[in-house]
Amino acid sequence: MLNGVILLLFISFIGKIASMNKVVLVSATEYEQSKIDAAIEEVFDGLGGAEKVVGCNKNVFIKVNLVREMVPEKCGTTHPTIVASVAKLLINQCNCTVTVGDSSGAAYTHSSMNSIYKTCGMTAACLSSGATLNQNFESTLQSIKGKVVKYLEIIDAFTCADVVINIGKLKTHAFTGFTGTVKNLYGLIPGLVKAQTHSLYPEIEQFTHCLIDIEQYAAPKIVLHLLDAVVGMEGNGPTNGQPRLIGKIIAGKNPYLVDAVGVSLFADPWDMPLFIKANERGLLSKDFSETDFDFNSLKNHYIKDFKTVTIINTNFTHTGFLKRFLKKEWVTQRPLINKKTCKGCAKCYEHCPQKAIIMQGEKTSKKAYIDTKLCIRCYCCQELCPFNAVKLTKPLLYRIIRLFSGGGKRKRTKQRKDNK
Repeated sequence: MLNGVILLLFISFIGKIASMNKVVLVSATEYEQSKIDAAIEEVFDGLGGAEKVVGCNKNVFIKVNLVREMVPEKCGTTHPTIVASVAKLLINQCNCTVTVGDSSGAAYTHSSMNSIYKTCGMTAACLSSGATLNQNFESTLQSIKGKVVKYLEIIDAFTCADVVINIGKLKTHAFTGFTGTVKNLYGLIPGLVKAQTHSLYPEIEQFTHCLIDIEQYAAPKIVLHLLDAVVGMEGNGPTNGQPRLIGKIIAGKNPYLVDAVGVSLFADPWDMPLFIKANERGLLSKDFSETDFDFNSLKNHYIKDFKTVTIINTNFTHTGFLKRFLKKEWVTQRPLINKKTCKGCAKCYEHCPQKAIIMQGEKTSKKAYIDTKLCIRCYCCQELCPFNAVKLTKPLLYRIIRLFSGGGKRKRTKQRKDNK
């Protein structure tokens, strides 16, 4: 009898592990509400049902991506139709109380966030679904106990919830290569504290560990990571790129696997610092053996001409060889402000973690200017500029390294041959 109990416990344990690493991919090619409703229903069915994933009578916080104030058609934020679908399903099937929110890169205040909610379509999504917009703009210092992060301000909307659903947006990102569900958790840091945190971890390796530390801290409360990849963003992401049809919604309990599936639709995941560091920390295997998801099946959906962002690691090796010989600014893209496009709104000036931006000119026509000696290449200015006035220039050495690493003309020529 004891052996039977042990066997049942073992089977139950294996079942939980399998459930944790299950990934569901559903096709969705447009944001028409009824079609998104059907796609979200399919997502939850694929994971065993909403009651199994979330539970009943829970206080649920849906953490979305509202990086800055922009309309849904720009495809830089979580689309409101997906939020409305998830909220309706949880309210109707699980009798949950649902709160929707985020902390954008701007000030984490009532006036700022409610303006962002309205522009991004979250106000309408909550009205149509029965969910509530988060109005608690307090935060509390939390013990993170991470590899690089020990303590961090975290928004109370997250800490006060019973469970959390994290809905990210699949986009390119000038600093980290891409944005998905893991990067979306950086939004647990309140408003302007993000800039301060960026200054503490200016290198991509440090910052990636910071993202993983936040994810590991948040993991016990998050029951589902969902990636909006219906229409993502390519090129100059995460806010000033171009919308690109990807046609997928991806979901699972393991955010690294969810993100890996998303990135595999247009790039090699192992070109991204996040997956490399997750692997080094034992959170992700090289062959994705944690899941039974068939990554080979994604070849049929691969977007060959997707405009990606190339990340060049200034360490070059695990020991940091050559780092002392080459300055970061020689091998990374440099943000440059187009004076003709700049409206002098000062958002980049207010949010620069290194205070590397100054406002120059007459009182009524000031323009932003970047002090390249102080700039740490975090690209917050590019991310938060509402007028697409910040462009990324590529130094000569950056182009040379990219060419010899397979990211330049040779690679593009090969792709053209493959497309013939």
